[in-house]
Amino acid sequence: MLPQNPFGDALSRILRPLVRVMIARGMAFPEFAGRVKELYVEVCNRHFRLEAKRLTDSRISLLTGLQRKDIRLVRTRLETTDGDAEPQGAGPLPRILARWMGGAPYTGQTGAPRSLPRSGAEGVSFETLAAEVSRDIHPRTVLDELIRLGLVEQSDDDGRVSLIAPAYLPSGDDAALLGYFGANLGDHAEAAATNLLAAPKPGPFFERSVHYNQLTPEALAELDTMARQLQGAALLELNNRALELQQRDDGNDAATGRFRCGAYIFRSIGDASKGED
Repeated sequence: MLPQNPFGDALSRILRPLVRVMIARGMAFPEFAGRVKELYVEVCNRHFRLEAKRLTDSRISLLTGLQRKDIRLVRTRLETTDGDAEPQGAGPLPRILARWMGGAPYTGQTGAPRSLPRSGAEGVSFETLAAEVSRDIHPRTVLDELIRLGLVEQSDDDGRVSLIAPAYLPSGDDAALLGYFGANLGDHAEAAATNLLAAPKPGPFFERSVHYNQLTPEALAELDTMARQLQGAALLELNNRALELQQRDDGNDAATGRFRCGAYIFRSIGDASKGED
């Protein structure tokens, strides 16, 4: 048993569900340890340099506890890869859904996404929507993938295309699902870590939650429904405004920023020793 300490306890709470996923996905401890070793060197190299001084293997060893021979091997690998690259998005699919829900001409008077003809020489269609977001992929290919993922459906009667999922949740695509998992959890962790390291000053990122215990299953179900409705409406409004701003600033050299606002719900029936408090 590791010695009790507040930071260690918090870290165990964070890692416990990740370890469960790693075991379920077949990642044994040696592979995880190798990745963590590489991350120690990468993060130290990015965030713990001394001004106007070269970051030596000895300093990395001092800060991380790793042996210098291991550090040299990792640094050699990092030099051959783009370790500082910005996270990549999930391609055009989430942007197509965001545009579809983002206002005229793809939404109706109530603000709901319209059912679209697949193609059309004039007027609004799924093809015009797909082309507005990306001209690199044929609209038919995009439509087939969205149907495969269960995000849209096409009528057998008139061929019109309807949005049936309000967000890009790629449960039918393993690679996309893992990208979604890493992007959302990674950015949340980045915001939380930045806020923690800013203490005792307030952190720069908004991070709040509502937490209650001693609730019945019926109360949990009611709160779950309410949270989905409120958060869904807020995220849709943010999506629409972000789309407006992105289109307004298209071509602006200063438009290099990345924004993510997430929402989550967790509920459990069980005792506090299992991780809920």
